[in-house]
Amino acid sequence: MPKIKYQFDSKTLTFKKVKLVWKQRISRVLMFLFVTGFAAIALNLSYTSFYRTPKEIVLDEEREILLSEYDMLNEQMENIDFIINDIQQRDDYLYRSIFELEPIPSSVREAGFGGTNRYNDLEGYESSDVLIETFNRVDVISKKIYVQSKSFDTVIDLAKNKERMHACIPAIQPVALKDFTRISDYYGTRSDPFTGKSTMHHGMDFTGPEGSDIFVTGDGVVVEAGYSFYGYGNRVVIDHGFGYKTVYAHLKKIFVDEGQKLKRGEVIGSLGNTGRSTGAHLHYEVKKNNRRINPINFYFNDINAEEYELMVAACSKRRNPMD
Repeated sequence: MPKIKYQFDSKTLTFKKVKLVWKQRISRVLMFLFVTGFAAIALNLSYTSFYRTPKEIVLDEEREILLSEYDMLNEQMENIDFIINDIQQRDDYLYRSIFELEPIPSSVREAGFGGTNRYNDLEGYESSDVLIETFNRVDVISKKIYVQSKSFDTVIDLAKNKERMHACIPAIQPVALKDFTRISDYYGTRSDPFTGKSTMHHGMDFTGPEGSDIFVTGDGVVVEAGYSFYGYGNRVVIDHGFGYKTVYAHLKKIFVDEGQKLKRGEVIGSLGNTGRSTGAHLHYEVKKNNRRINPINFYFNDINAEEYELMVAACSKRRNPMD
């Protein structure tokens, strides 16, 4: 039964039923809801401030365990990063140096990741900094491993082709000993025979009888064979692969054509006096990755140790080579 309210009428000395209009009823209902709602919220806040539910306790324990696991994972990644750095050092200064490869620049090994924030979806959490640091380390290690794997691929390919590489590297004197008179000029700075000015001489000059045979110093392919208007006269350029090229200049005659494949020791021309030359001789250059280097280091197949030492001493006495 609904609760009926009465109001005493002092004039009639009787009780009369209290009739509420609909606005009053709605107002009372709303007031009741507001008071009970506020009380419920206040009670819930006070309870959750001082008491934790079993589920919250379990979640907090799991969170602490996860954070501890992340710390251990970061320590393990530090050890992995140390091992990778050691492998990189050995790769740059041992494995790659065996095959005369340049070390991989640190700018390549340590390159970051471009574009937008890769960890945007990890932000906004209580442990975001821990998560972002861990994922960033994983990405850095993954990049280092990728670069290192590519380097090892290159080294493995060269190791497989080691025998072919040895056949291609310049390794003999381009003029036969029976025709060789002397080395008239070495690699390094010299007084130009035409101008008298100090200039860089990028090769070695071998003198001998005009018309003597000139030999290719390693297996390769002819990439240039003809007259050069830059002072070289009749010139032959051989690409040996593996970054090596050799240049033979001032030839009297050329016996090979562009695109022709050669084996070490084949005759490519005859010693002459063409181009910017003061007498019959061969100007010989060795290039590594298109950079001219001292040919004195490439005669290990046809001279003995004593002859090599005499050559080095003569070169040092004339000047201090740049390479």
